[in-house]
Amino acid sequence: MPQVRRVRSVSPENREAASPEERQVRPSVPRRRQAVQAQLHTHHRRPVQSAQEDGKSAPLLLRILSWLGVILLCFVLGYLGTSWVMDFLNKKLLLKPENRIENQEDLTEYQEAEGERTSREALSEGSSVPQVSLNLYHVNNDTLTETRKNFVSLTKEDTIREAVEEVLTLSEVPNASRIKLLHVFRTGNTAFLDMPGQFVSALDSMGQRKSQLLLTGLVRTLQENFSPLTQVRFLIDSKAPKSGGTVNLAATWKMPRRS
Repeated sequence: MPQVRRVRSVSPENREAASPEERQVRPSVPRRRQAVQAQLHTHHRRPVQSAQEDGKSAPLLLRILSWLGVILLCFVLGYLGTSWVMDFLNKKLLLKPENRIENQEDLTEYQEAEGERTSREALSEGSSVPQVSLNLYHVNNDTLTETRKNFVSLTKEDTIREAVEEVLTLSEVPNASRIKLLHVFRTGNTAFLDMPGQFVSALDSMGQRKSQLLLTGLVRTLQENFSPLTQVRFLIDSKAPKSGGTVNLAATWKMPRRS
């Protein structure tokens, strides 16, 4: 008969002194219960330990990102708020210096105010309003004709405006009464005439010959009456015109040199 070996249970204190055969014996029930309890205890502690370990590094990164977000938000709000306040104050003329020109609207208002001021000064002095006599060159039967006419002497830009519109009327340009010069600019010897879109339509209806004569008449009118202007650039609705069409409005128009 096979012999049955009785193995005594080994306590944790005597486990180190036990023989190899005794160490391989399956632990007793109390020992297994302790192992299960230890595993459960370890399982419940792991999330707490990982959270504690993550808490050492995550808050620093989150704080840095939070501060960067707050700084960026304050910068954007401050920039937009300052721009809005400055625009509001400029519109109310609280911070804008007098006679300061920042855009086309300011230029037009300044020209109108300057013209009214000159007229009031002339009338307040009890004298007649000064006038200026100009030579106008306009289209007449496929040729250029000279006509002399008097204008009220205000600012040079206003006088140029009136002279150009009068040349259009004398040249019998289609819908000349609706073609109003939008803006006048001067730089050196060049005059910039900002014309409306109806001006291009009128040139197309006049044909190439009369259109060239009309532009030549405008250049000659400005050259002879408004020194040192010698050439003209055209704009259409405040934009550079495209080349082509009946006449090339994108080019610089000037009178040929006299020999």
